[in-house]
Amino acid sequence: MVQREDAIETPALGRPFQLGMLYDCRSDAVIPGITLWDYSSLQRDLTIKPQPKTESEILASDTIDDKLSALDISGSLKASFLGGLVEVGGSAKYLQDTKKSKQQARVTVQYKATTRYEQLTMSHLGIQNVSYPDIFEKGMATHVVTAILYGAQAFFVFDREVSST
Repeated sequence: MVQREDAIETPALGRPFQLGMLYDCRSDAVIPGITLWDYSSLQRDLTIKPQPKTESEILASDTIDDKLSALDISGSLKASFLGGLVEVGGSAKYLQDTKKSKQQARVTVQYKATTRYEQLTMSHLGIQNVSYPDIFEKGMATHVVTAILYGAQAFFVFDREVSST
């Protein structure tokens, strides 16, 4: 059984994560269309909990490190983004929005909202319960998506040109 210290949490960054989907942390890549279990098993062993929450924060810094921090991007995913290995979408496009000149003043409002938390119960773990065991032999993934916190994140960027005098 997977130990908690072997689990990873990673932001979606516009990538289409689904429960039961395979993920390869070596390349920070989602492997779409392949799961270890069939659809009915995934639906049967699913827990859904409401998790309504909203947060907002004012960000005055425009450095890439502060932007990565605001998006909770760290570790290997940070290295993959900085190395150009991960293409970002959704609210993570904020990482690519930079000031055009030194005469530009910028402030950003970050808004986060969550709606629900879905988690596989794991009662179906074990090689005997896997619907597609040949996936193990291919070695194409390092992890399985077992939980998703659904929500949205938006960045409102306000720029103003200031004179140098």
